[in-house]
Amino acid sequence: MMAPFVKEDKILVEGRVQYITLHLPNNSELTIVNTYASRTSRSRAPLWKRISEANFTTDHTIIGRDFNHFEEMGTRGTAGQRGMHRRESTTWHQLTLQYDLTDAWTLDSYRKMSKKEYTYDNGRKG
Repeated sequence: MMAPFVKEDKILVEGRVQYITLHLPNNSELTIVNTYASRTSRSRAPLWKRISEANFTTDHTIIGRDFNHFEEMGTRGTAGQRGMHRRESTTWHQLTLQYDLTDAWTLDSYRKMSKKEYTYDNGRKG
């Protein structure tokens, strides 16, 4: 059903990053990047760099799934998840600026759904 809209699909990093670009009926393009990052900061930095190097030029870009990190220090999780090493922090912030990304969970429309703290917690009430 979506096949007529698929402009491109590719694996950027085997088992870690893949994307699909759709040409939508309104003549805009959407790229959806599916990411499964490693648990260590050192291993995540190359993923963020690789996504940046893909240089998606579509009208809209969504990057999602499992980033395995928190931007804020001091949150719960393993030591590798709690903080970013300088190299990862640099590549992560470059990625967010390049694609003008916003963490959807921090938007009011999501936060008003519950008092839960993390996007990965899908136990929210409707």
